[in-house]
Amino acid sequence: MEENLRLLGTDRDISRKLNDYYAEKLSLMLKILSVGMVCSLILFLTAGRNSVLKEGYFLPRKERAYTRELSLNTEDGGKTEVAIEVEPRELTDAESRALLEEAVSGMESRILGGNVSLEEVRSDLNLVQEIEGTPIRIEWELDNYETLNLDGSLRLENLKEEGSLTELTARLTCGEEEQIYRAAVRTLPPLLTEEEAWKETVENAVAASQEESRQQKMKKLPEEVDGQPVEWQEKLPVPAGGMLALTVLAAVLAYLARDQDLKKQVLERDRQMQRDYARIVSKLVLLMSAGAAVRKAWEMIVKDYQLKKERGQIKSRYAYEEMALACYEMQSGVAETKAYENFGLRCRLPCYLKLSALLEQNLRKGSRGLGQLLNGEVAEAFEQRKACALSQGEEASTRLLFPMILMLAVVLLLILLPAAMSMQI
Repeated sequence: MEENLRLLGTDRDISRKLNDYYAEKLSLMLKILSVGMVCSLILFLTAGRNSVLKEGYFLPRKERAYTRELSLNTEDGGKTEVAIEVEPRELTDAESRALLEEAVSGMESRILGGNVSLEEVRSDLNLVQEIEGTPIRIEWELDNYETLNLDGSLRLENLKEEGSLTELTARLTCGEEEQIYRAAVRTLPPLLTEEEAWKETVENAVAASQEESRQQKMKKLPEEVDGQPVEWQEKLPVPAGGMLALTVLAAVLAYLARDQDLKKQVLERDRQMQRDYARIVSKLVLLMSAGAAVRKAWEMIVKDYQLKKERGQIKSRYAYEEMALACYEMQSGVAETKAYENFGLRCRLPCYLKLSALLEQNLRKGSRGLGQLLNGEVAEAFEQRKACALSQGEEASTRLLFPMILMLAVVLLLILLPAAMSMQI
């Protein structure tokens, strides 16, 4: 904890910060415990209010059956958990008859649905099977099923403008008691809006024209609908809207993809510079060991890179381009230490920052021990390059995992499909 707190702040008085940290944790724990204990106390005090067991032996009956978990305690200390189902109260014969009479008297209003009366039924009836809140059950019978189904829905294809009569019979039962409800229903076609009526007229005209041109090579559309001359036009799909939406989507995706591509380029730049670091430091060590000064060795590396690049032997390398820029700064009058510092800041990577610091230190304090430091840096750079290569190899193997799974699925399909076909034969 001390180390984490030290990393997260600049204050060196860690003991005071550590005490505050533990005090804050203890305060939070006490708050949680207090709230939990208060809630537990409230639940404990209100638990008895939700009890439905009266006087230890009575459970109230409700309109619907329900189940209650109870504990059965015996004198010898035994305890058993029992689930008790409480059924609705069974009505007396007189209560059942009264309830049935009340239900029969209000039956017409229950089954009307969206209709005005049973004399003009233009939409589905609501032939209920039970009356909610009561133990009454209902069974329906029809004298014919030409225009009405047993669930109350209309058979639209059989409806007539003059109407059709259907007799409904409902058998209501409650306990042992029974009541019969009968009603005559006059079913009529639904009332259509102007638009619906016009569409139906058009469909009828098209159907009539179809009958006339059934044996012809081309289907003729009606020239008149309901006595009105009409003209037909083909409604062609207009892909412009879809194309515009796809264009906008493609533009947004391209905008976002460009950002991702830029991030990948920056990542690839860092990897390339990481790979070139060991070679650059090795060249510096070799040239300085041969007696060249740091600046001279730097300029020779840049000159060799530019010569190979002009001949087409190598492509542009980010690290060497940054070295060339530092070389141009020194030639334009920028101090050598400042040029090395700018080089490290532009490269951003820790290894190049360390190299620029070593070169600055060499200029300020002398070159004693610089060769040994650079040799150690070379060894460390090669280790980093090896680790980077291993990491990229692992990433490549991960990318190959999905194609390998697809190939496995294809192989299994080629093996199992013939076997399954042979078993069916």
